[in-house]
Amino acid sequence: MGRRTIAAALATALAALIVACGGSPANPGPVTPPPTGGGGGGQSGPNSPPVINSIEVSSERTEVDTDVTVTAHVTDAETPADQLKYEWKADAGTFSGDGASVKWRAPKDIETPKDYTLALTVTETYGTPNAGGERPTNVVNGMSPAIRVHNSPKELVDMGMAFLTDFANSKISSSVCLRDFTDSCKGKQDEKSDIDWNRDHDTILAHTLKLTDLRIHSDQLGADIAIACTFTARVDKCEPTDTSCRVGSVGTADGTCTLTGKYEQKRWWLCDSHFTGRASAMFKAFLR
Repeated sequence: MGRRTIAAALATALAALIVACGGSPANPGPVTPPPTGGGGGGQSGPNSPPVINSIEVSSERTEVDTDVTVTAHVTDAETPADQLKYEWKADAGTFSGDGASVKWRAPKDIETPKDYTLALTVTETYGTPNAGGERPTNVVNGMSPAIRVHNSPKELVDMGMAFLTDFANSKISSSVCLRDFTDSCKGKQDEKSDIDWNRDHDTILAHTLKLTDLRIHSDQLGADIAIACTFTARVDKCEPTDTSCRVGSVGTADGTCTLTGKYEQKRWWLCDSHFTGRASAMFKAFLR
C-alpha cells in the first residue's frame, strides 16, 4: 500500500510545479509577447513606417544635360536607413546611382525654362513571410524641391534675335518689342523712347542678323550678347532742324547690336541694347 505507480508520482510532481509557477491548467500564467517585427525579418507584429525627414538638392537651378545631386534624409524605428528600398522618379531626365543619394541629369532638347520635381518612394520590408512567401511592407512617398532647368545660351540668343526681329518690323509696337525686357533696368525705358522715335521717323525695309558672341557671367546672373546687324530703312519724317535729312531717302545702318541679359524671377530677361557701327549720312539718327 505504500507503493505508488510511476504515473501517480508524475501526476503529483506536475501538479506541484503548476502551483509553484502561479498557474493552473486553465490559467497558465503570464506570457511574454514576441518582439515587434524589424527589418531583419523572422518576426511579426506592429511596425512603424519610415519617415522622410527631408529631401535636399545640390542646386535648385541647373542647365540642361547637367547633374544635380539629390539626397533623402530618412529614419526608421526598426530598420537601418541603408536597408530600406529607395525608388526615384521624374517626368524626364535620368538617374544614376541608388539608395538615399543619387544624381539626376536634367533632360536635353526640352523647352526651357521648366520646373522639375523628383519623387521618392521608400519601402520597408519586415516580419514573417505569409503563405505565399511575401513579407509585409511599409511604403512612404516624398517630393523634392522644384528644380528650375534652363538652356541659358538658347534662351538668351532666342530673346535677342526675337527683339531685333520685332524691331525690324515697323508695324510692331515698342511695347511688344520690349516684352522680354525687365522693368528693373533703366534700359527698358530708354529703348522704348528710341523705338517710338524710330517708328515715327522711319520704315524699316530689310534687315540681317547673325550671332557673333555670347558670354554668360560667372555668377550666372548676367550675360552679354553680340549680334551682327544690318538695317535698311526709308526716311518718313525729318526734324525741322536736321538740314541733311530727306524724306523718302533710303539708308543703311550696319554694325553690332549688343544686348545685356539679367537673371531674376527665375528666368532670363533683356536689360538694354546698344548699336555700334556705321550709317549713311542721311541715316545717322536711325539707331540712336
